[in-house]
Amino acid sequence: MLKDELRRLEDVVIAFPSEAHNEDVASIDPENGQEALITAECQRIKKVWTELLFSDAKDQVIKRYIWFQQQILLDLADKVYQQIQHSKQSASHSNYPIHTFSEFLLERLLDLKDFQIQYFNSYINQETKIPDAVIPSIRKRMSEAAEKLSASMQYVELDGQLKACIRDYLDGISATDISAVMNYRSAEYFFQFTETLSVTIAFEDSRDLTHSVVEALFYLNFNHNSFCLWYQENLIRKSLILGENDQLSLLKRELLLLKTMPVILTVSYDPELMPVNNLLENWLNEYIKEKNNQQNLMETDISDKIELKLTVAQLALLIRLLYEEGVFAMKNIAGLLRFFSKYFMSKKQEHISYGSMNKLYYSSDQFTGYAVRELLLKMVAKINKMFFPT
Repeated sequence: MLKDELRRLEDVVIAFPSEAHNEDVASIDPENGQEALITAECQRIKKVWTELLFSDAKDQVIKRYIWFQQQILLDLADKVYQQIQHSKQSASHSNYPIHTFSEFLLERLLDLKDFQIQYFNSYINQETKIPDAVIPSIRKRMSEAAEKLSASMQYVELDGQLKACIRDYLDGISATDISAVMNYRSAEYFFQFTETLSVTIAFEDSRDLTHSVVEALFYLNFNHNSFCLWYQENLIRKSLILGENDQLSLLKRELLLLKTMPVILTVSYDPELMPVNNLLENWLNEYIKEKNNQQNLMETDISDKIELKLTVAQLALLIRLLYEEGVFAMKNIAGLLRFFSKYFMSKKQEHISYGSMNKLYYSSDQFTGYAVRELLLKMVAKINKMFFPT
């Protein structure tokens, strides 16, 4: 039966004298054997945890147990660290024994944390906060790694916008407050990111490394918004210099590449989002569908006009209302009227001339106004029924 092996250490921390109870200071003396007892207790805990690895306990049971012990260790370490910080701020020499013992106790707790990570890494809760005591040192290492990689990229032949996208991520890490809360997953992902990219760009010649870096970012499941935007804009830019048929061929080849691109699914920049290949695959499928629709529309016979159940006068008035309400981004009213007369026909006229459309646009009568008003009122009633039922 698994139990809380940290109970004795919890009791020590709970019973530990604070500055408000310095009458207990005399009891904190390394020579009275307390440090030796705590050291022995930590060794016992490590032994029990190690035996768990070779037990018959199922992985799921071990995982829940390690998460439980991990959280207790975090709470204990943060509490002791807060006591140390408070002691430093008070700068009282009378609290020296408490301060010394606190640092010793924190060191032992963090050692247990490191033992968990080393031997139970696959069971650790990666979303758990890193203890406050070690966050500044990890943040410092991350900032140094970010600055080193950013400096290395300065002389690398790489797409300028992709380089800016990577630096955006690195600069965000460097600019973060050194004590800002973070979890194990974020730290581990960042170090894996910098190590992988450092190896990818470690070439002394002048080759263009854009393709290699893109493959590395996919492999790292870098589902960062700026990278996804760069990929989309870069692909659109490459496709627009080609003819319509060649554009679709390029997009379909890229879709096949996305489906076969190796991606580590166990890590990601943002675990709340889909893997980067799935995000971009979904976007590309929609983009290809849109391009197909555009091509089909262009190939449609001009004689296949769209028939409306409106008269030319009613259509002209409706266009005028939409235009004056700013619905059309296009400000050329003549161009709009030509477009509607070319691609639409009324219920009475198969061919609408631009001249008649232009004349009726500026000279609607009350009868036409009444018909259009009834149409708009029906639309408003339908909206009310759909979205604002009473």
